[in-house]
Amino acid sequence: MQPSAMVLVDELIPLLRRLVIGEYGIALGGAHAKGADDAESDLDIYVFTKDALNNAERACLASTFSSDITQLICWGQENPFEQCGTDFYYKGTKVECWMRASAIINRAIADCREGIITRDYVTWTTTGFYNHVALSDLKVMKSVDDPTGLLARWQAAIAEYPPKLREAIIKQHLASARYWPSNFHYASAVERQDVIYTAGIVAQVAHNLIQVLFALNRVYFPGDKKLASALAHLERTPRDCAERISRLLWPGEPLSVELLRAQQAELQTLLREVEELVARG
Repeated sequence: MQPSAMVLVDELIPLLRRLVIGEYGIALGGAHAKGADDAESDLDIYVFTKDALNNAERACLASTFSSDITQLICWGQENPFEQCGTDFYYKGTKVECWMRASAIINRAIADCREGIITRDYVTWTTTGFYNHVALSDLKVMKSVDDPTGLLARWQAAIAEYPPKLREAIIKQHLASARYWPSNFHYASAVERQDVIYTAGIVAQVAHNLIQVLFALNRVYFPGDKKLASALAHLERTPRDCAERISRLLWPGEPLSVELLRAQQAELQTLLREVEELVARG
C-alpha cells in the first residue's frame, strides 16, 4: 500500500464516521489494499454500518468537511438502507466510498458457507455481482477503523474457503460452461459468421470456466477487473490459461469462418482441460 493513500484515508476518517448510524467498520479495499495500484487506481473506501445518513445529509457534511473535496456525488438506496455511495475527488485523488448495510454482509457470509449463490445483474459489473465477491473484497481489505471488531469477526469467518460454496460454484458453473461449446446453434452461428452471437457465447463460457477455476483453487472470485493477472496466480489451471482466454476474447485477426471454427475448438479444449482438473478433485 502506498503511504500517500493511507495518509488520505486517515484524513478522511473523521468525515466517514459522521456518515454512519450505529456499529460500523471502515476499510481500505480495491487495488491499494491488494498492492496492485497504479497511476489509474482510485481510492476505494468501504464503510459497513447498520444504517447511513441520507444522500442530502451526506452531501452536506462532505461538502463542508474540506475545500479539497470536489466533484461530489452521493447515490444509493435510503429506505430501507442497503447500500449507498459518497464519491468525490480529494486533493486530486478519486475517492469512491461505498457504504453497505452490515446485515447484507452477514447474510452473504452465512449463505456462502451454506453453498447458496446469489447473483445481481447490475450495470456497474459486466457479469453480475455475486454474493461471494463480497467475501473476496473482505478477504483483502485493510481495516482502518474497526472500533467494535466487526471487520475482524467477518475476516475470521471467511479465512477458510467454505467447502459448500466451492462445491456449489463448480457444479453450477461447470454445467453452464458445458452448454455451448458443442451446441448446434453455436456451430451454425460460426458458419454464418454471426460474430455478435458467437462473441457472447465465448464470453459466457469463459466466465463460467473462470468461476470454476477460482472455486477449484479455493480462491474467492475477485470480480471482473484484472482477471488475467488473478488467473495467472492460481496454482491449478490449464496451461497458459489466462493467455488462452484472453486470445479467445480478443483474437486480433480479421473475421473469418476459420477464425470462428478455431475459436470454438479452443473453447472445447479448455472445457475438457477444466473438467479433467475438476475430476482430479
